[in-house]
Amino acid sequence: MRKQLLLLLVLLSGCILENRSPDRCYHLWDPSQKDNCLVLVAVETKNMSKCDEITVSSLSEKCYALLIGAGLPVNSSTCAKLSGNLMDECFGRMAASSNDTSMCMRINSSYLRDSCLSGIAIAMERPEICDSISLNISRNTCKNQIYPNLAIQNGDTAFCRLIVTDTPESQQDAVDRCIFSVAEELNDTTLCNQIVNPFAKDLCKTGSIDPALCNQITESQGKQACLYVAAVYSKNPDACKNLPSVSLRDNCYTQVAKDTNNPSLCTYIATEVLREQCMQIVKG
Repeated sequence: MRKQLLLLLVLLSGCILENRSPDRCYHLWDPSQKDNCLVLVAVETKNMSKCDEITVSSLSEKCYALLIGAGLPVNSSTCAKLSGNLMDECFGRMAASSNDTSMCMRINSSYLRDSCLSGIAIAMERPEICDSISLNISRNTCKNQIYPNLAIQNGDTAFCRLIVTDTPESQQDAVDRCIFSVAEELNDTTLCNQIVNPFAKDLCKTGSIDPALCNQITESQGKQACLYVAAVYSKNPDACKNLPSVSLRDNCYTQVAKDTNNPSLCTYIATEVLREQCMQIVKG
């Protein structure tokens, strides 16, 4: 009798392993086997409700993560069942798919939350969304990526003058670059007269500039501004690496990456926050 019972158990276990039914897990007696089985069924059937039935929370989160990674749509209640980075990534995915900033605000990581808000603000071209970003440098960078587009769309260089950077020199360079873009896009060289930097103004009017001329400038800030303008408008990343400050190099790589639609140039940016935002800008 005992031998017959053992044989029956072996046969039953074989049937369970071979059983491909979505309900096959409910015949398992061992809770851990049942949980692992439910993960497999959830993935096979793309049924997220199966994850709800898993008793071990870490395994349940793994189940949700696998389905979310497979592209299954999620809702806020699903994201709330997760923890740590999984929860933050879940809310970030929801925010990006719906341009819903309220989902960004449910992200615990300040870095990921700021990136989420920046991505939506840039995508929707709404600078007011940037105001919710916690870091001042990230907040300004977010707005500075939007104002040039608004200036071009509205044919109004006043948007260019809203740009804010960490130094007056780099701010004026950014404003000049924005006005240059508007003049180029609208094919209106009269706007070039609003540019302060004489080399940028000449480039705007004539369409050419000789970087070697910058070395003739004796005043340090003027020389730096000239080199920066020449590097940016040459669209040559090699010119960016020779700029004298980290701030100028980072801004130069960001602009050239955007102008050439080359995200690999973002990797040369020293500041992590700006590097991430550069990726978002170039990849859209």
